[in-house]
Amino acid sequence: MPSIMFARLQADVDMKLRRGAWYRVLALRSLEAVIEVNRQPVTVLRAMLELNPRPPLRWTVVPRPRRAPAELGPQYGVCPYCRTRAPIKARAREQACPHCKGEFAVAWDEGYLTK
Repeated sequence: MPSIMFARLQADVDMKLRRGAWYRVLALRSLEAVIEVNRQPVTVLRAMLELNPRPPLRWTVVPRPRRAPAELGPQYGVCPYCRTRAPIKARAREQACPHCKGEFAVAWDEGYLTK
C-alpha cells in the first residue's frame, strides 16, 4: 500500500459515512479497509470503496438521498478538503467552500453514484 491512500463510498448504502467524502485509509486488508472517520477507525468492506493514492482536489457532486436536508437541492457538493456538504451552483466550474473557504474545481464529469 502507498504511504497514504484515500477512500470514499462507491455504493449507495446507508452508512455513517458522508456520501462523496474522501477519508484517509489507515489499513487495507484483503476484504476490508480501515478508514479514519471523525478521528476514529471504521472498518468497511473494501468492495464498497473507491480507493485513490492521491488526495481529492475537486468537489464531488452527489445526488441528494431522501434523508439529506432539502435545502441542499437535488444534488449537492462535498468539499474535497473538509467534507462539508453545500448546495452546488448549476454548472459552476469552481466553487468556494462555505466552511473552510477553499476554492476547488467541481467534478461534474465523475457521475458519482449515478451508475
